[in-house]
Amino acid sequence: MPDLYLKKCRCPYCLKETETKRVLSRHIRVDKTDRDGMIHYQGPNVYFYEPVQCNHCRFLFHDTFGKLPLDVRETLAVNILPTLPILPFAATERTAEQALQLYKLCLYTAQITRQKDAVQAMLGVRIAWLYRLIGNHEQELLWMERAVVKYEALYESYTDPVDTGIPEDVLLLRLADLHAVLERTSEARTWYSIIFQSKTASDRIKKDARHHWELYREQHGL
Repeated sequence: MPDLYLKKCRCPYCLKETETKRVLSRHIRVDKTDRDGMIHYQGPNVYFYEPVQCNHCRFLFHDTFGKLPLDVRETLAVNILPTLPILPFAATERTAEQALQLYKLCLYTAQITRQKDAVQAMLGVRIAWLYRLIGNHEQELLWMERAVVKYEALYESYTDPVDTGIPEDVLLLRLADLHAVLERTSEARTWYSIIFQSKTASDRIKKDARHHWELYREQHGL
């Protein structure tokens, strides 16, 4: 597919250079963006090509993965890597269903390797978005709910953007938007209000929050 190219990246487990398909930047065309941040693309879908499977050790990862501790490496070598399937489409053009399979395996390895909760929640949201794309509303809401639980726990233990893996105002907007997607008016109002009243949230986040809340109110006759 001419819209794709082979990108070289380093596997966090075996540290060898592997290749994966990505969408050429000049062919990325945005059609629209949903209230919760999901981008709809004209042409190849960028989300399909974010997960990577190493073609040396079969480990699945995302660009946001951090370094793997020694004990995690031992667990992977003995118990996990031998069980991971080799997916031929991991290095080729992908469908939404194939991307879903890769994301779920990527989330599995993120959990095994103790990646930051922000990374795990992000992968869960990506899975929800792919279910939205293929029209599976039940699974979309299920994965949105799981992401909300992860993000709320992250907010309760928030320290700083580096350790937590996400800026606080971005986290607040994610929570507000996810509750809105889940049709939880009271919870959505609460989280949007926290952003409106925040003295540290950026102007961009406050502007997005106001826009999203107004859209929600219009759609629900509030």
